[in-house]
Order: sequence, then structure tokens, then C-alpha cells
Amino acid sequence: MEKNEYLDFDQTVQLLKTTPSTLYKWLQAGKIPGHKLGRQWRFSKDELETYISGKNSRTYVQRDLLNLSILLSDRSKHKEKKMNTLITSVSEKIIWDAFDHGSRLVHVYPAKGKYEIAYRSRSGLDKLIEIQEETFLEIDNSLKNLSTALDSENSRRIYLYRSEDDKLQVRYQKLDTVVGPRLTLQLYQPETDVMPIERIASDATVFDQFKSWAKKKSGLIIVTGAAGSGKTTTVYSLLNEYKNQGRLVFTIEDSVEMVIDGINQIELKANQNSDFDKIFAQVYSSDPDVICLGLGSYFGFEEKVFNAACKAAASGHVVIVQMNKANCIDALATFEKYVQYPTADILIGISSQKLVATQGQVRAVYEFKE
Repeated sequence: MEKNEYLDFDQTVQLLKTTPSTLYKWLQAGKIPGHKLGRQWRFSKDELETYISGKNSRTYVQRDLLNLSILLSDRSKHKEKKMNTLITSVSEKIIWDAFDHGSRLVHVYPAKGKYEIAYRSRSGLDKLIEIQEETFLEIDNSLKNLSTALDSENSRRIYLYRSEDDKLQVRYQKLDTVVGPRLTLQLYQPETDVMPIERIASDATVFDQFKSWAKKKSGLIIVTGAAGSGKTTTVYSLLNEYKNQGRLVFTIEDSVEMVIDGINQIELKANQNSDFDKIFAQVYSSDPDVICLGLGSYFGFEEKVFNAACKAAASGHVVIVQMNKANCIDALATFEKYVQYPTADILIGISSQKLVATQGQVRAVYEFKE
């Protein structure tokens, strides 16, 4: 075939060594240079060879990154804190832009052959920009270079620093779907996310209840509530109170979403339940004042976990157990179902919480049992 010759659809499929459906996908995403003549597609061989060489793909990436950088720069002009000029990575700028605009969740996901970047807000997903797949891969590689792998390459943690007041932890989670990989970035700021007890308390009664529990030298506290009710926030506030009292605090969590300075956090995955005895024994022998079992659900080894909690609570330690139960009575019944120890002598108290919307604001409402 001569130079500058135009190919039809089938010839282009053969030249690119692909399938008709894949070529349609590339056309839809704007990745392939094609020309529509009526109802037929025609393709310039020169343009296709440029595409095959990878030069065209790199042009798309450079264009996307330039557009994204301009967009982020324009958005930062209206913020009190402009984007730090030392932050050169576009992926890092995306995270700070989401944070500055009040979002703690960034989603990057495939859509119609391309990728979309969106921030989670109260009204849903707010789309930021659309990018090519190659640009997504470049941003993903940049995030990997910023991060440390946790239990797998697809689960990572990023630490970002912009100033003394602006330090972020980011949980990176990558999930493969049938249309391509999807990224979720969860943003945390421990200095503000771990609140003092007086801030999580909805009224003076709640504050006094938690403060009285925090004075106890030993015993069992159960913090319960439905998924998404904010009980992890309550647990972390209690742990922070104990830490501020100079007590030695350990946690055993199924997923350490946020690393808290001064608290010794250990991650125990569901498929590692056989390791619980060993991990708990190591924590117990480390002379802790407070042990938090923040496992949420206990993956079928409730008897092992709850009896360990009883043993530690009865021997001079404060033990906090986190559960996914709707109220105090259900939480206590579930706990007592599995233990051989009487709980009456060791129970400090149980808190159950739910989120209630009042005058456009969401707050936690607590129920207590002692």
C-alpha cells in the first residue's frame, strides 16, 4: 500500500491486529485517528503509523496533563491557600484540590472508553475532568511512586505534607473491573479527624459519660453501632484521651485506615485469624494500659477474641471492643454468648450510636448502658 492511502474499517482492524469491537472502543475514546465519511469510517495510514509508534498516545497524555494542571491552578486561585509551588506532581495536586474543596474521597474510574476524575460530595460524585486511559496510567504510576504498599500492591498508603497545618494520609485502593481498573483515594487528616471527646459529645451528659469511662484503670468498654454510624471516630477519640493521659495504647484492627501518632496500631486481616492468639499474646506481654480490638466484624472467631478481651479486662487493663450491632442490648448479648467470664464485674459500659440529621447537620446520638 502507498503512503497517504486511506484504509477502510476491516483493513484497519488487520493493520492494528485487533478486533472490530476494540477498534470501535478506541474510536469512541478518541484514541484512534479516524474520519467519518457518511456512515463509513476511513483511516489515514500515516496517522495510524503515528498511533502505532506511540507518538500520538504521548501527545494525548501531555495534552491531558496540561489541561488538568491549568484546571487545578485556576481552581486554587479562589482558595485562601493556593497550591504550593513545591508540589509538582499532578496526582498530588489532585489530592490537595479535593481536600481544599471539602472532599475526602477521590474516584478515578473508566467511563465510555476514557477515565473520569470525580470527588465525592454530599450530593454525589462531582466530576472534575475526563482523561485518556494512558493519562490514567501515568497518574496511577505517580501515585504508586508516592506510596507504600500495605497488604498488596493494590492497597497502599500515601503521606503528604504541605505545611505544618496541612498533613494528609491517603488510603489508595485499586480495584479491577470488567471495563478497567478503578481507583479510590480516601483522605485523612489525623490532627483534626481524631477529635477530643468534647467535640464528639452531642451534649454535656454524653461528655460526662465518656470522661468518667476514661478515668477507669481497667475494665471492658464496648462501642457499637451500625456500619457508617461513626463508631470508629468515637473509638479513636477515646484512644486519644487515654494517650493524652500518658497511657500505653495498642490496637488490633482489621484495617488501619488512619495512622495515629502515639498509638501502637497492628493490622490483622480476616484470613489471618489463626494469628490472633499470637498477636494478642505479644500485645499483652508489652505491658499495655489500653487494648482496642477494632475489628468491626470478627470473621467467625468471636469466642477467641471476646474471651481474650475478658481476660485482659479482668487483669488490670482497659479493653475497648468495637462491634457492628444496632444497640447496647444486642451488643452485650452477642458478647456474652461467646465468653466464659461473667461480664458484670468487668463491664465499664457500652455506647451505641446512630447518625441523625437535624437542621441540615448530621450528628451522632448516643445510648449508654453500664
